[in-house]
Amino acid sequence: MKTMSSRQLHSLLGDFTFFDHFSVDRTSTCDASNMSFLCWPNGSPCLIANLYLQSLLNSRGRTRNGLSRKGRKGGSMGDFAGKLAQLLRRCYRDKIDPINLTDKKFRDYIVELREEKSDVNPAQDKKSENTVIATGRVWLDFLVFVGIFYRNKNFVSLSGMIRAREEKYVIKVRGGRSVTRTYLTHHSFGRPHQVHHRDPITNDQIKLLKSANRKDKAPDFVKMRRNIMIELFTDLGPRRGELANLRVEDVRKALAMETPVIRLDTLKREEGAERYVAIFMPTLQKIDQFIDGDRRKLMRKVYKGDKDHGFVFVSYSTGKPLSAAVFTNEILALRKLAGIESQICAHMFRHAMITRVFTHFISRHELNNADDFRRALLDTKTFLAEVTSWTGHLDTKSVEYYINLAFRNLASYTETLTSAHLTMAMDKYFQLEEELLEQLEEGMPVTEYKKKLKALKELAQKDFEISEKRESSLRNR
Repeated sequence: MKTMSSRQLHSLLGDFTFFDHFSVDRTSTCDASNMSFLCWPNGSPCLIANLYLQSLLNSRGRTRNGLSRKGRKGGSMGDFAGKLAQLLRRCYRDKIDPINLTDKKFRDYIVELREEKSDVNPAQDKKSENTVIATGRVWLDFLVFVGIFYRNKNFVSLSGMIRAREEKYVIKVRGGRSVTRTYLTHHSFGRPHQVHHRDPITNDQIKLLKSANRKDKAPDFVKMRRNIMIELFTDLGPRRGELANLRVEDVRKALAMETPVIRLDTLKREEGAERYVAIFMPTLQKIDQFIDGDRRKLMRKVYKGDKDHGFVFVSYSTGKPLSAAVFTNEILALRKLAGIESQICAHMFRHAMITRVFTHFISRHELNNADDFRRALLDTKTFLAEVTSWTGHLDTKSVEYYINLAFRNLASYTETLTSAHLTMAMDKYFQLEEELLEQLEEGMPVTEYKKKLKALKELAQKDFEISEKRESSLRNR
């Protein structure tokens, strides 16, 4: 049982609505499904914190629709709640109401955050300075709300109880227009560190992970699930939570399409945001076989719930949906089995996929440099729609890293590409053909090898035809 000091302070409300307004003899409600709910460490609700979270439903986020509440951790709102919980825990410990917080105490709490040590390695800090600053900014935003609630608009200001200052920055939006944004900062915050981006995973590393999975002594169900996980991370570049949310019905709908695309929830965006990403036939068929075969057998055997929940990725022991954290653990386990010393994580697949897509886009659109790419992203609706469908990004700043990676790759990229889809389909075929050869060398019967190679060629041909149709539709836009 968790102690009072360590228990998680925020939970998710599930399907939930609350009063919005009353007009023309009618009560209107607001959808707050999967909204975070905060308590004090003694278990009693924190009213002021929950009012603050309620205010974020429509006033924050990357779009006009508020913070994302998707996923098993509550999306961006869940992240806000988790950061805010760290302040509430300290206020409760010191018996301080948030409205009575002083600048000195706020600074002390920031120092505490900075000095926290990792649970795994006490020699390392638990949080980077960037994480400390991000957490502190959530605290400041909450305290602004607290001040307004108690009619003290200067509670957080240059001369207020919490001495914070407002900083401005400029961003470019679609059409090249400049927009000025503001944020609050505090004298206790350190200097932000440059964000470290992991390099994309390499094809050789993916091959080693797949080989390690085939040789592992894990149950066949787990090995098949891992294989599909790697294929989808490689081909679609989803975030972990987006892959965890993949449903059987999404696969069924993709199978019924003439040119298959598969639906993914787009996390870090507003509620209901989704995108459709082209999927290769061999991967789609592999998922379908897993659903109708290993998954169906396991669900009948171990799942004790009512109706099948419909998520593709399920636990081998319980049949319940996998959390995003399981994908991290699986990749870590395979990395160790493969003897790979360098770090590998799920997001490195996303880096590789987006970089590969951008490399193809640059060649097809005959872009000469990063500035050309940015202008195309800002000015061309078709181009932006295509990039968004693959990556889920709306903000051009979010793809800056991938633009630079793609142009770096082009220095040694000499092929003339007429179709990004066709080239990627061919790459997929040769990758799977090489994988079959490896399995043949590992002892796969020759008759089985020939059968699988024939099926792969048939599916690849379908992919080539689908790619031509996609390219034709793009030219006709």
